[in-house]
Order: sequence, then structure tokens, then C-alpha cells
Amino acid sequence: MSSDSLFVGSILFFVSLTGVFTNWTVLLFLPKVSSFNKSFGYITWNQAFGDALQSTTVFTLVVPMVFFDLEVLKANSNYISLSMLLGYDISVLSHLLLALNRLCVVASPLKFETYNEKYTRPMIISVNIYAFASVIIFLLSGCKYSWSTEMWMFLYHVSNQCVSFSFYAIFCKYISIIFIIVLIDVFVICKARFMYKKSKNDAKSKQMNSKEICFLVQTCLQGVLFSIELICYFIISPRVEDTWVRFFMTTFAFSTIHACDGAISIACNSDFRSYLRRCSMKKISNRTESALYASRVDTSTLGGFRSRTSTINASAR
Repeated sequence: MSSDSLFVGSILFFVSLTGVFTNWTVLLFLPKVSSFNKSFGYITWNQAFGDALQSTTVFTLVVPMVFFDLEVLKANSNYISLSMLLGYDISVLSHLLLALNRLCVVASPLKFETYNEKYTRPMIISVNIYAFASVIIFLLSGCKYSWSTEMWMFLYHVSNQCVSFSFYAIFCKYISIIFIIVLIDVFVICKARFMYKKSKNDAKSKQMNSKEICFLVQTCLQGVLFSIELICYFIISPRVEDTWVRFFMTTFAFSTIHACDGAISIACNSDFRSYLRRCSMKKISNRTESALYASRVDTSTLGGFRSRTSTINASAR
């Protein structure tokens, strides 16, 4: 194994490990938060599912393939990429649902509960079905998206059919979705600022608006990061000759986006952070109490042993 492969594997290891930790934290603990039973919570969970799928695939399959130069995984890297594309599809489409969610909140707050109850879960199911169908269509198209050891990235097989398919079915689709998300976010930001200024004298409304703005910041940050990643991957990287620059614009950016998604979801959700903090403090408290109890038991046991020893010695005398 070359030193370059070791370096690439180390980078992907730490990035994917971060993604696994943050996204699986959202998947496992977000449903336990009281605010989860709302539209935004369900969509965030579905987005974390897509991100976790991608990060876990990189961590369990791509990293060992690079580290140990496993020919078996390289030969089947096309199927590994399908899992990554599925996670990417679910994540991007969930971003679109989050943007629509914010739009409904600021554009029609009174009708938002109807949206929450009737449409959220069917939309999530539809998004996931579409993502699975897209992956199946890609598989049936005959195009392959395989790992290149020389460039440390997944590449489409060079053919007119695959190049056209990847451009229209992947790049154009994703860039259109991100463009729609950006337009929605710009409108929502303007509307949210107007609402915040209008209700700044009302303490209760101010607090609610602040929480909604945090959710808006989440969707905007994630949308901007995805836009940058798409531009770097499809537009800039084909024009770059340096292997390292291309690696950081493609494989590294692709994995980092999903790791950042989980971190942003945690950072922008105050209820979720409070829940994680309480859980951490509770575990620390329980461990401290267990340690104190164990030390008291040891002390009392030692004291009883000494007492019995003294009694025995006294009787002997």
C-alpha cells in the first residue's frame, strides 16, 4: 500500500466516522425529543437516514477498500456507489422538503398544521420511493460508477451514453433542486425578517420566531454546502489536472457534505441539543453514583474485615 493511499484512506476514515457519529446520533435520539412529532422533525430524520447511509457505506466499504487495496471491493465498487447515490438522493430531496416546510411556516402559518398532518409522511414516502427508483434506473441503464485508484474517486465509464446520462439525470436534476431550494430560502429569509420585526415587541412571538429562524439557518447552510459540492464535482473538477485537488473537490467534498449535515442538524436544533446534554449529564451522574457506591461497599467490607480480625486477635490473647 502506497503512502498516498494511506493518506486518502485516513482522510476518508475521519470524515466518514464523523458522518456516522453525527447522523446516527440524529437517527437514534431525535425521535425521543418532544418537538420531533412535527413536520420538520420527520423530514430531518429522513435526511439523516440518507446521510447515515452514505457515511456508513464510505466508512465500512470504501475506507477498507482504499486502506487494504481490496480487489474484491474494487471489482464491485459499482454496487457500492449505488448505496452512496441512494443516500445522496434521499438527502437532497429531503433538503427540498425542508425548504418547502419553511416556506409553509412563514407563508401560511395558520394552514401549517394541515400540511403537517396530511402531507409530510406521504411526501417522505414518495421521496424515498423516487430515490430507490432512480438508483434502479441507473443500474438498468448499463452505466457504471466505479472506483478509480489513480484518481481516488468514483468515475462514470467513458461512453457517450453514460456521460449524457450522468449530466442530465444526475447533475441537471440536483442543480435544479438546489436552485429551487435557494429561491425558496431567499423568499423565506425576507419573509422571516419581516415577521420578526413586526413581532419583536411580543416576547412569546420573538422566541418562536427565533426557533424558526434557527431551522431556516439549517436549511440555508445545508443548501449552500450542497450547491458548492455540486459545482466542484461536476463543473470544476473535470477541468482540474492535479490529482489531489480533484480528490478534495470530489470524494472528499462528497463525504464531507453528509458529515456536515448531521452536525448542522444538531447545532440548529436547541431542543435536540438540550436532550443530548441531559442524557450526557444523566450518564455522568449515574457513573459517579455507581463509583461512589462501589467505593463505600469496598470501604465497609474492608472495615468489617478489620473488625473481625481485631476480634480474633483479642480472643487469641
